[in-house]
Amino acid sequence: MKSRVIVVTGTPGTGKTSLCRYIVNRNKDWIHLDLGRFAAEANAITGYDYSLETGIVDMSILKKALRKHVSNSVEEGVRLLIDGHYAAEVSPAEYVNYCLVLRCRPDVLWRRLRSVKGYGEEKARRNVESEITDYCYLMAKLHFKRKRIVQLDTTGVSVGKTYIRFMECYREGFRCKGDVVDWVDFLLRNPGKMSFLFR
Repeated sequence: MKSRVIVVTGTPGTGKTSLCRYIVNRNKDWIHLDLGRFAAEANAITGYDYSLETGIVDMSILKKALRKHVSNSVEEGVRLLIDGHYAAEVSPAEYVNYCLVLRCRPDVLWRRLRSVKGYGEEKARRNVESEITDYCYLMAKLHFKRKRIVQLDTTGVSVGKTYIRFMECYREGFRCKGDVVDWVDFLLRNPGKMSFLFR
């Protein structure tokens, strides 16, 4: 079995973990690595940010631990999904085959974060602002310059349908056509969708 390493990144709430779990439930030769849990296991969480209600991750510790883990996985022929919103920033690029960036329309993402994940207003707003400014996609382009990067918009799309698109991309060696995302243009054309930013 040939190893494969795929980074699945995107703003919190875009569906990364749901998709990765869906993939491994239907493909027993894949392994899901949740970066949040991995960071805790690697003792890379060095504090807590009370304003954003999240752990503070020491990226240098996490990078070192992840490199070792991914290197061993590749040697063992494991097919690995690395799931996290900062996955592109810490994953060893030389071992990564492809990168999938999940996206979600800002007003829909706001509702997901506030109602489903229970985020506070400040944490939800920061994450939505990251989505509007393409942060995760730009980080993927910065760190995976020569890798194939595909964006998929999960707005109003079930995890099952996203899985089908993922598998199509995977079978095509990520030469598939992803989604073109421009949330700034969308919000300018739909100013009523921006009300959540001014609460």
